[in-house]
Amino acid sequence: MRRGAGEGAALRGGRRVPGLAQALAAVAQFLLMAAAFGAYAYGRHLADGRPERAYEHARAVWGLERSLWLPDESSLQKGALRWDGWVRAANEYYVRVHFPAITVFMVWVYFWRRRAWPRVRAVILGSAAAALLVHFAYPLAPPRMLPGHGFVDLMTAYGPSAYATEPGEGMTNQFAAMPSLHVGWALLVAWGVIRYGRGRWRWLAAAHPVVTLLVVVLTANHYWLDGVAGSAIVVAALWAASRVPALDDRDRGGTGAAARRDSVGA
Repeated sequence: MRRGAGEGAALRGGRRVPGLAQALAAVAQFLLMAAAFGAYAYGRHLADGRPERAYEHARAVWGLERSLWLPDESSLQKGALRWDGWVRAANEYYVRVHFPAITVFMVWVYFWRRRAWPRVRAVILGSAAAALLVHFAYPLAPPRMLPGHGFVDLMTAYGPSAYATEPGEGMTNQFAAMPSLHVGWALLVAWGVIRYGRGRWRWLAAAHPVVTLLVVVLTANHYWLDGVAGSAIVVAALWAASRVPALDDRDRGGTGAAARRDSVGA
């Protein structure tokens, strides 16, 4: 029986090389996502350089949050700092968890939940593009840089810091607080683990976006509305991807249980 090319074998000198096609496909996906993340980082850098507008927008966001009766981030931080044993762990979480978490999630989906990969890839690329547009349209200084409200820059005071340079210097744009993809992609990871994972333990992933939101707010790196905006972008991207037949991630060979599982996502 002749085997199809889709079975992951390639011919070299008349001999079959199992897995070569899959390896090349994985490398291509790695290069695609690396290029996308690099473009996003460089785009954030290009969006830098408008501190006056960033501070103006920060005051506007602060005022809007108070009019919406959202909890005062400064007061929450002051209350939490009555015991500061949590601070360094929170900073480590902010600096070290975000990118590794989304990377591990992508690897898991690609190699172990391959049918879901096109949708997950589209959501990550789409949400990054949307966030970049917001960075250009709405530069925003984070709470730790907003004077007059008593915020403590915990990364500077306790370490470690995600920034090696002063605001406006280097490649890192510190005026790109809106939206928070820390929160948005944490929500995506939780959604994906719950949707594609197995067993009751997968529900523990729901804690990831909650912890991330608390960390980014208490460390004064983001406002509540940054997290709301980041989450809204990811939810919109998930919904949009669900409308595209080519990105369908459902197991067509499943039963009613699989259909019920689909209710976890858009």
